[in-house]
Amino acid sequence: MKMKKLQNILNQKYKLGNNNIHIFYIHQTEKLAEAVFEKFLFQLPQFFQQEINAYKHWESAQASLLGKILLSHAFKQLNINYSLHDIQIGIKDRPYINDEIDFNISHSGKYIAVAIVENARVGIDIETHRELNVQLFRKYFDDNEWNEIQTSGNSIKAFFEFWTIKESAIKCDGRGVEILSKTHVVSSKQNQLLSADMIKCDVTMFYYQQIAIETNYSCCICSNDDFKINLTQLHLSVLVNA
Repeated sequence: MKMKKLQNILNQKYKLGNNNIHIFYIHQTEKLAEAVFEKFLFQLPQFFQQEINAYKHWESAQASLLGKILLSHAFKQLNINYSLHDIQIGIKDRPYINDEIDFNISHSGKYIAVAIVENARVGIDIETHRELNVQLFRKYFDDNEWNEIQTSGNSIKAFFEFWTIKESAIKCDGRGVEILSKTHVVSSKQNQLLSADMIKCDVTMFYYQQIAIETNYSCCICSNDDFKINLTQLHLSVLVNA
């Protein structure tokens, strides 16, 4: 393949706009060397350092750290002229840069994911399927959603499928868990007037798409505008050796 043609493909893959949401994700399989962890940590703004140091378990601290480093890498790949030090903390502790660029980070289990969009809002949530008492979360689901979970044949998987949709919506909205019980999934299968799957978050409608990352994981992307997904998986070594 000619280099010019290859570069055109790369430029198209990493192009903001046109309702593209770019997802970069990695998985961590082992603990970083202390020197690497400290090197990454000191690249971050003070408020991110404090957030990471507050974690009690190394897995959570490292996942949070790698989410920020992955975001920085994504900025460079997308030719976004901002750095982690341009990030501010807004209402409900939601990080942001400005109205032009929005991003969101999620991690669960061994996966860390970053979503970036231009001129729109974005939320992402990833969850590993784990045993839990779903009855404790009944208040967050309407009757239709709850019935689908209970009759699915795999209530844990169905629960996390719904949960990631709702979590990505409230992260996109920015008001936090206080509106979780006011989010209701309205899929295009349920309403043929819709051209895409949507979720009503309080009084606002958001578009959502689910992504198959791996068996026993659920992942969902949410935005206030219809969108296309560009998905990129990276190896941890890409960040460590950058």
